[in-house]
Amino acid sequence: MCSILFTSKDIKDYDDINYYLKFRGPDDTSIVKDEVNNFTFIHNLLSMTGEFTTQPFQKDGIVCLYNGEIYNYKDFGDYKSDGYCIIDLYKKYGVNFVKKLDGEFAIALLDFNEDIILIATDPFKTKPLFYSHSNREFGCSTYRTALDKIGHNDVYKAKTNMAMIFRISDSKLLDQFIINNFDLEQHKDNFDDWTKAFQNSIFKRTNDTTQNIFIGLSSGYDSGAICCELLKQEVPFKAYSVLTPIIVHENRRVVEERQRIISQSNISEFQNLMKDQDIRVQHRNLLKSGTEEFNYTIRSDSSDYNEYDRRLIDDKAASWMSWVCDTAKKENKRLYLTGMGADEIFSDYGFNGIKKTNHSNFGGLFPNDLKEVFPWASFYFSTMESYLAKEEYVAGLHGLEARYPFLDKDVVQEFLWLKPELKNSQYKSVLDNYFVENKFPFSRGEKKGF
Repeated sequence: MCSILFTSKDIKDYDDINYYLKFRGPDDTSIVKDEVNNFTFIHNLLSMTGEFTTQPFQKDGIVCLYNGEIYNYKDFGDYKSDGYCIIDLYKKYGVNFVKKLDGEFAIALLDFNEDIILIATDPFKTKPLFYSHSNREFGCSTYRTALDKIGHNDVYKAKTNMAMIFRISDSKLLDQFIINNFDLEQHKDNFDDWTKAFQNSIFKRTNDTTQNIFIGLSSGYDSGAICCELLKQEVPFKAYSVLTPIIVHENRRVVEERQRIISQSNISEFQNLMKDQDIRVQHRNLLKSGTEEFNYTIRSDSSDYNEYDRRLIDDKAASWMSWVCDTAKKENKRLYLTGMGADEIFSDYGFNGIKKTNHSNFGGLFPNDLKEVFPWASFYFSTMESYLAKEEYVAGLHGLEARYPFLDKDVVQEFLWLKPELKNSQYKSVLDNYFVENKFPFSRGEKKGF
């Protein structure tokens, strides 16, 4: 969970510009001023993979800033850390190198020899990225506030699942292309390949780090599946459950059964955090002072429902998540595995055509031809964009890394390949099948949350 910034404009107050960004990278801050090309590069490091690696990366007139994790970097050579592979891959494959990456990332690369800037993210833009290319000036940052304060005009969110190429000399957009094309043929008649993809997704997000891992554990499907797979792979972790004295949002029996299994593992542990409104207000105030303002973009394809005026800090779940992150950080746990994306991809917040939330698009009833609904609003945007921002802004404030097993591109592709009768067989059918196969406690059909 690093943060990046580069700009062709002068920076007058580095501390002010870097205020929100610095929380994401508590291990190191690098500031490099390129006097020849008139660019300033800032990187705040959270060291998670390989050796301690400061940025920007520089080689043969190419400069790169990068935030996130590239899980397949060892496929490309013997690199000391994942970011080192980026410039080499660009020199070998050109701008299309981003299609070869498997991970959760935001990349900004400047090739002064070819006079181009490339910005790109993973298919779901799990790591926030903003840019401006107006008035022949270019700026790019993890958070938009830094660009606003520098004086950049017309600041935009980077496009999801899209690489964009600009000319350095005049900041003009030259080209853009889709990074990952999902195949919509629904042809697989069993869950086996999806389960293998999910197992591998957990493995790749936990095997190459020395950091302590934590999860938020509820009675719901998403955290339960992550918990179960971590136990199966014997990965040590701690599970935090935010509960109320009066049972409202959670199926307490399911939570307690899951905690009992954790306690039997001898390598993992759990802790209950009992809701207190004073603590929620405390963390809302912390978010207000430590994160830039972000308004949700939640909507539905099938109605005029929207939450465009809802602020991230007004989402109670953000405050409870902040409490979990704060508690985990104090116990030296820096890697957070989150269930983000399962609602958006596997159920559309509904089942059998019945919406569980107002922002569901088609009530979770997947059609025989996926092209009829793909990409539905929350596949890339709506709750996907909004709740990813919640995860990133909250975890980033606490200097922690959030990773997203359900947004692994292979996990998503395997789900899309399932025949519609399998997708529609149960609520979140892939997870229902996973729980049944592993005899792990869950409450069928329940949608639970903060």
